[in-house]
Amino acid sequence: MRLFDAHVHLDFYANAPQMAVQTSELGLSLLACTVTPEGYRQAARELAGAPNVSLAGGAHPWWVADGRVGEKDVDALVAMMPGLRFIGEVGLDFSPAHVGERGNEAQVDAFERIMRACVETSDPMHPKVVSIHSVRAAGAVLDVLGRTGADKSCHCIFHWFSGRPEELWRAARMGCFFSFGERSLATRRGREYVREVPGELLLTETDLPEGEGVLGHAGDIASSLERAVHKASVVRGEDVGPLVLSNVEALIG
Repeated sequence: MRLFDAHVHLDFYANAPQMAVQTSELGLSLLACTVTPEGYRQAARELAGAPNVSLAGGAHPWWVADGRVGEKDVDALVAMMPGLRFIGEVGLDFSPAHVGERGNEAQVDAFERIMRACVETSDPMHPKVVSIHSVRAAGAVLDVLGRTGADKSCHCIFHWFSGRPEELWRAARMGCFFSFGERSLATRRGREYVREVPGELLLTETDLPEGEGVLGHAGDIASSLERAVHKASVVRGEDVGPLVLSNVEALIG
């Protein structure tokens, strides 16, 4: 493994199986997040046997808020949980554009059910790894992790953390990891957080592609990760590449 992507939507690529092969050839390891249980099932068929892909089952808060992921879909993800090691993308988004008909209640209910199921089915020897979306909701996410015990029994990763500094440190004290990509590092807050996050909790990501049905090339993912590693290294004043790979070993094994 040369580079690690802690948050990529591999199934959004029209040529996902080819992307899996290409990224493996380039020495990339991927935590591939899905946004619906059905998306996970389809990706599992397409990417079966890809040695460098850790496929995560997800229920994205945007899809929960607008009804594309309903209670039956959450039921389906919960039912899959005993067989899943990786979960994502899940979480909460309280920005105005993603408040559903029930306000934030549907998102919180779904996220809490998912995290309780994670805890109930987690193996202490191989804890579940969860990639979490959090926009204007970091405190609420941390409350759910605390209520369910997921902070203690799972490895939780905040994807592109954008909360307040006190929420960053609360999450760090709970042992959460943080994945940053070149787009988050293009912001002042992103750079500040990369500088401040404890080194043992730092990961890299791309959050690629930017839309569904994209015909991709593995070089795009590799280049984005390389730029993220370089920028984070400059900001922190240390080589972040080996640090991230060491963290992946602790996270996944």
